[in-house]
Amino acid sequence: MVDLKFKYPMAVAAMGMGFASIACFIWCDVLKMVPPALAVDTKFYWTRIFPVGACQGLTLFLGNQMYFYLTVAFIEMSRASLPVTTMVALWLARLETPTAAVIRAVCLTAVGCAVAAYGEVHLTLVGAMVAACNLSMESLRLVMTQYLLVGCDMHPMQSLKYIAPAATLALVTGSVFREYPLMVEHNAYRIVSRYPMYFLLAASLGLVVNVLGVIIIKLSSATTLKVLAAVRGPIVVMCGVMLFAEAVTAIEFFGYSIALVGFIWYQYALTQKAAAAAAALKQQQRAAGGA
Repeated sequence: MVDLKFKYPMAVAAMGMGFASIACFIWCDVLKMVPPALAVDTKFYWTRIFPVGACQGLTLFLGNQMYFYLTVAFIEMSRASLPVTTMVALWLARLETPTAAVIRAVCLTAVGCAVAAYGEVHLTLVGAMVAACNLSMESLRLVMTQYLLVGCDMHPMQSLKYIAPAATLALVTGSVFREYPLMVEHNAYRIVSRYPMYFLLAASLGLVVNVLGVIIIKLSSATTLKVLAAVRGPIVVMCGVMLFAEAVTAIEFFGYSIALVGFIWYQYALTQKAAAAAAALKQQQRAAGGA
């Protein structure tokens, strides 16, 4: 989209989420490929589902916005710092208390990301601020999902069916006020009509990413998805270097390597924490049964 001079990230994100909304509706309600969801009333939708969808929409918008200021390689490197912002957000919301191992892993990740940012030759203040806002919004979305949708026994595709329209609504509203006047002024619709397959492909790929995430979580676990995300990072960085001829300095690569080690350590620490909690719960149940 950057190469096509279509500089309207909210509109692009709205197209993707709108496409996902239609596809999920067909999959869930027309083809009935998943079990029906529990009844969702208006109050539940606007107080619990819509805030999560709005945060997801803003996350997508900021994620698209980063491509106007930063290289693909550095964007992927910056995403390795997500555990840092997520841990802080969960702690501030009093949803989780990090263990010492988690804190050490997050600190290592933060150091690596700082080194990578120091070595980025194309880093700008605006780009850094957009990246920071994107990470903060993504962490807020994760926290809100955990807080607002806890206890909702719903198939992942059904969840996406409700969240995607909320994200689309938030993005369309923002695009109308922020981007529509410029789109009319610069005849941006001609770009869409001239290259419709590019936009359809972008929307389809967004849907594929969401669906694959759902399938992986259903067939394995969320931890597997995070491990695959860690593996994806170096691949995307290498693609940015080879396909787009992006410059990655030695300092930047060294910092990213540190951040990647911290990211993997973070996932391992979370797994150990979950295992310890499960073992403690079993022990309590046995003690209660013996009493």
